[in-house]
Amino acid sequence: MTEKVTLAPTGLAQWVSMDDVPTAESAAERCTVRTLQSALDGLVAAEVVSATVNRSGEFQPPPPHWSPVPGNPFPDLPLITGLPDFCDVRIRVQNPGGHFAEVAVWVPLRWNGRFLGTAGAGSQTGHQWHDYAVTRSVTMPAAVRNGFATATTDGANRDPRFVDWALRRDTGELDWELIHNWVHRSTHEMTVVGKAVTEALHGSAPRFSYLAGCSGGGRQVLVSAQRHPQDYDGIWAVDPAINWTRFAPADLWPALVMKEHRNPLPEAKLEAFREAAIEVCDGADGLRDGIIGAFDPCEYDPRKLVGARTPAGEITESDAEVMRKIWEGPRRADGEALWYGLRPGGTSWGEYGLCVTTEADGELVPLPFAIAPSYFRWVLQDPEFDWTTLTFERYEELFDQGVRELADIAGDDPELSGLRDSGGKLIISQAADDAVIFFQGTVDYYRRVMDAMGGEEQTTSFARLFVSDGDVHGMCVGRGPGLTMAGGMTALMDWVENGNAPEVIVAERVDAATGSVTATRPVHPYPAVTRYSGSGDPDNAASFTSRRLAGEDPPGRKDGV
Repeated sequence: MTEKVTLAPTGLAQWVSMDDVPTAESAAERCTVRTLQSALDGLVAAEVVSATVNRSGEFQPPPPHWSPVPGNPFPDLPLITGLPDFCDVRIRVQNPGGHFAEVAVWVPLRWNGRFLGTAGAGSQTGHQWHDYAVTRSVTMPAAVRNGFATATTDGANRDPRFVDWALRRDTGELDWELIHNWVHRSTHEMTVVGKAVTEALHGSAPRFSYLAGCSGGGRQVLVSAQRHPQDYDGIWAVDPAINWTRFAPADLWPALVMKEHRNPLPEAKLEAFREAAIEVCDGADGLRDGIIGAFDPCEYDPRKLVGARTPAGEITESDAEVMRKIWEGPRRADGEALWYGLRPGGTSWGEYGLCVTTEADGELVPLPFAIAPSYFRWVLQDPEFDWTTLTFERYEELFDQGVRELADIAGDDPELSGLRDSGGKLIISQAADDAVIFFQGTVDYYRRVMDAMGGEEQTTSFARLFVSDGDVHGMCVGRGPGLTMAGGMTALMDWVENGNAPEVIVAERVDAATGSVTATRPVHPYPAVTRYSGSGDPDNAASFTSRRLAGEDPPGRKDGV
C-alpha cells in the first residue's frame, strides 16, 4: 500500500499521481466470489454475485433503471475508456422490507491505499456511471483513475419512476424502508462492504476513506456525516440538496406563481429581467463581469422594466409582478417567508431549472422541476395528485405539513459533533447561481452548524463552506468560475492527510467544448468573501482579495418554519 500520494491536479478530474504506485497482481488472484464472500460474512447480509478482473480499459455503463419521461427509455450511455485494471465486484445486500440493494465495488490493481465512496443524484441513491470531467460529481471512473478503491449503491431502488419511487404502487403509501435506504442506510452499507472488499483484495484496510457527492448526492454525503460520522475521514458535499422539506416545495413556487397569475413568462422576458438586474447590481465586488455577488444585495425592482420591448413582446405589469414573486420566494398569505427565492442574476430556465415553460394546445404553460410536484405527492401519499390544482393557500398548508411529517428526509441536522470528535473533515461547496438549489439554504445550514458547534472557530476546525459567485449547479461552466472535481478533492485530501485546512480553493471556468480553463477566481471559506483588488487581470486569482461578512448576515429561517 502506498503511504503517501502526490497531490497535484493535472486536469479537471485527475489529482493523484499514479507514477510511483506499483501493480498488485496478488489482488487479481484474490478477485474471486469465494474469497470476497468470506470477507463479508458476518458484516452485513450480503451475497457476492460476481467478481471479475477488468483489463480491457473500458466499461459500458448500463442505462439507468428510470426514465425522466415515462415510456421513453434512457438513451445508451457513452462507452467509458482509459480505465486502469481493476477488480469489478457486484454484491447484493438484503434490507428490511424485502428490498435488496445492489452494490458495485471497483478496486484498482494499482491502489493508492485509499477508499472513495460515491453518491447518487436527484432523489436517487443509484449508480452514477457517467464520465464528465466538467462536473463536480466524483464517479467511479474518476476514482479508479486516481487509484482509489471505490463503490456505489442503488439503494435497492430499481423503480422506473424517477421521483415517485417512494410511493407504493398498490396503496400509494410511502415505503419508509426504501426511503431509509435512500436517506442513509444504503450509503453506510456500501461503505462497510466497499472497505471490506478492498481489504480482502489488497491485504490491508484503506489508510484514508473519502466520500463525495453532488446535488442529491451532496445530501446523501452530508447525511452520512450526520448519522455515520465514523465512516469517513473526509467528506465533500457539492451543491447539496439538504433542507429537502423546504427546498423541494420551494422549487415549485415559480411554476405556481406563473400558473396562478395565468402568465407563464417566456425565456426572452426572463432574460430581460436578468440582464436589467445585472446592469443595476453588478459591480459591487469591484468587477463588471455579468455576475451579482452572492452576498451583495440586489434591490432591483422589476417594475422598472415595464414597457420594455423583448423578442417575446412588451414587459407588462403582470410580468413584473410574477418576476417579483419568483425572486422573493414562497410566502405565506401574511407575507412571512417560507423559504428562499431565485437570485436576480441567475438563470433558471431553458431545458433545466424552475422557470421552464412548454407549449400545450398552442399555449405556453409552466413545466415545474420534476422533484417539486413529486414531493407534494409524497406529502399527500397520493400518486395521482395534480400540482395544477394547487392554490397559494393550499400550497402553504402542504408546505407546513411536509415540514412536520417528512422531517426524517430533510437532511438538515446541524449536530456534527460525531464527525468532529472522530477527526473527520467536511467541505461543503455551493454554487451561488444554482438553478434548482437555493444557495442561501446551504448558507443557512452552515450557520446553524456553527451555532450547534459553538461558533465559527470551533466549526472551521473541521467543517468549511465555500460559495462560488456566478457558478452553476454541479458544473464549472457557468459565468463565474466554479470548483473542479480535482480542486475540491485536492483541498479535502490535503486537509485530512497533511493537516492543511483550506484557506482558499481556486475556482475555474471551463469551456465545455474544449475543456480549456478560461478564467480563475479564488473562493474563500464563509464568512469570508472574495473581492477584486482593483488591479491586474480579473481572470487572475492573484487579483482578488477577501473580506469578512461581519454584520452582514444572510437571511435565516423564519419563525414557525
